[in-house]
Amino acid sequence: MRDRLLHRLRSLMARSVANGATPEEELVAARMTAKVMAQLDAMAGIAPLPEAKAEHIRAERDSREYQQLLEKNTTESLFKAAVQELALEHVNRVAPPRKRLPGEQMERVGIVPLLEPYLAMVLAAGNNRLSLDILRRTIEELVYDGQLPPYLDIPASR
Repeated sequence: MRDRLLHRLRSLMARSVANGATPEEELVAARMTAKVMAQLDAMAGIAPLPEAKAEHIRAERDSREYQQLLEKNTTESLFKAAVQELALEHVNRVAPPRKRLPGEQMERVGIVPLLEPYLAMVLAAGNNRLSLDILRRTIEELVYDGQLPPYLDIPASR
């Protein structure tokens, strides 16, 4: 079982590197992996590695790089939550959940083309390509995470 978990952890780390993780994110992932490995070793009865000194841990936690990474991750999480809330509000306004009427023609619309103009206007992100790219990537991540639908069926206008 331990070998299988090790193989899964190695493949996960390889995928994170292949998907473009930053060096800081790789370092955080490596630390989390080390904690999981220590737990696995404890379950198997293997003696744990010597613990790092408290001063070293405190210095690492207080380091500028760690604080910047923490701030970046917090900001991204808050931004994703705000985008999701605004997106769901807009989706419910454009295509409120209801029963389909028999014979009603529906039009399938992708979520990114539907939300991008509205959210760019609301968040004032339409001024440059970088902000639009960040917004588009955030919407795609929310779709990938299952927090937004990939498309909507909207009654076709006649």
